[in-house]
Amino acid sequence: MEERHIEGIIARYIKDGDVVSVGSSALGEKFIKKLALSLEEESVPINSIEFVPTSMRTAAIASSLGLPIADINEREVDVAVEFADMVDGDYNFIKRDSASFVRDKMIAQSAAILIIVCDEKNLVGKLRGRIPFEIATFGWKRTMNQLDGLGKAKRRMNGSLPFKTETGHYVIDADVDKIFSYEDLEFETKNIPGVLETGLFVGFADKILLHGKQLRMMSRT
Repeated sequence: MEERHIEGIIARYIKDGDVVSVGSSALGEKFIKKLALSLEEESVPINSIEFVPTSMRTAAIASSLGLPIADINEREVDVAVEFADMVDGDYNFIKRDSASFVRDKMIAQSAAILIIVCDEKNLVGKLRGRIPFEIATFGWKRTMNQLDGLGKAKRRMNGSLPFKTETGHYVIDADVDKIFSYEDLEFETKNIPGVLETGLFVGFADKILLHGKQLRMMSRT
C-alpha cells in the first residue's frame, strides 16, 4: 500500500482528539509510523490523538514515536483501521496476519467507525480460502481435527516452532472452498471447545478502502 493512500485515510477520517486503533499486522505497523510522522510534521490538521494498541509491538512502536496510549477498558475507540486479505460487497472480510485475533475482534466491536483497507483485486462476491482460528493450546490436536472438517487444517508455524498469538494461543489455518453462511460458520466453529476466535469478521466494517491503480471508498452510509 502506497504512503499517499495512508496519508489520505489519516487526513480524511481521523480528527483531532480521536481515540484511534490499528489492527496488528505488518501494514498496521506501517500505518502507525505514518500516523505519528503526520502529527509530528503537522501535515494533517490534528493536534493530538490517543492510541489503543492491539499488540505489544504496536504499543512499543506507538510509545517510541510519542503517541499517547489509551486503555480499551477506559476509552471507546472512535476510529479503527484494519487491513484485510479479502473482502466482499457486504462489508465482511478475512484477516490472516494478526498478533491476536481476540484483540482485533474486540477493537472491531468497540470502534465507532471501522475502516477496512484491502487490495482491490481481493474484493470478491463470496469469501473463501484460508481462514485462521485462534485456539487454546490445551488439546489443540483435537480442536484441529474438528476444524479439519471445514477443509485441510494445519497449525501455523513460526520457523520450526508453533506460532503463538500474544494472548498465548495457537493459530489453525483451514482452507475453505466456499462459505455458504458466514454466521453459521462462526456459530458452529465457536461451539467447538478450544476455538476462541476466528479471522472471519462478519458485520463489523463501516467503510472499505480499496487500493490498487486507484483508490476507491465503499461506505455503508
